[in-house]
Amino acid sequence: MTKKDKIAFIKSSKRKTHVYQDLTRYSDEQLNGVIREIVQGLIRESEIIANAYINGYR
Repeated sequence: MTKKDKIAFIKSSKRKTHVYQDLTRYSDEQLNGVIREIVQGLIRESEIIANAYINGYR
């Protein structure tokens, strides 16, 4: 992914809004870290939803 792609992904995720203004200043490693946090959050949310569904608490 290019830096531009990473920034677009972060902005499209509607998360980490506090970093939007400074994204162009971030290094590739920093952008990767933000993306990693977003993806881990999505995974956690998916697990919570799946567990709730399995347990019948929709």
